[in-house]
Amino acid sequence: MLSFVKRFTLSRTCWFLLFLFALVIEGCAGYFQYGLNLKPCVECVYERAAVAAFLLCGLVGFISPEFLLTRLCAILGFLASSAWGLSVSINHYESTLSQGFGATCRLRADFPEYIKLDEWLPWFFKPLDTCGPLDWSLLSLSMPQWLVIIFGCGVAVGFVFFIAQFARLKRRNRYDSYYS
Repeated sequence: MLSFVKRFTLSRTCWFLLFLFALVIEGCAGYFQYGLNLKPCVECVYERAAVAAFLLCGLVGFISPEFLLTRLCAILGFLASSAWGLSVSINHYESTLSQGFGATCRLRADFPEYIKLDEWLPWFFKPLDTCGPLDWSLLSLSMPQWLVIIFGCGVAVGFVFFIAQFARLKRRNRYDSYYS
């Protein structure tokens, strides 16, 4: 099983799918903001930044997945951004539970000086509202709950990708088949 996962991480398809997944999630965030007029809070902005890191990791992995160093950078970046996103989304969900109606959070993002996303791309990464009641749900789950699931799966997948890098690949001959 791990050798199959390792083979998958050696393909550009793996990293293109990560890039595409992140692009879809960011597209949903843009739709929430501009289509549904749900203004992002600071936690939403941090979650968007974690997903933007998925985009970057997908690009790094896509460039040269056959080289161990770039593949490990992509995997570890994906794992780290998934873990950070999971932490932020759990905090976001808990703040909506504990404070309920009228919940508040900061209006200014605290990005590091070397990556001021809220100043570089304010149309997407600038918090415009405080954390408050959530008007959106899908299958009875709120946006922070879905993000907990997404980032939790990201941590699990990233961990499996990392462990699989230590698996030995079996040498295949032309008569081997995936179906036998």
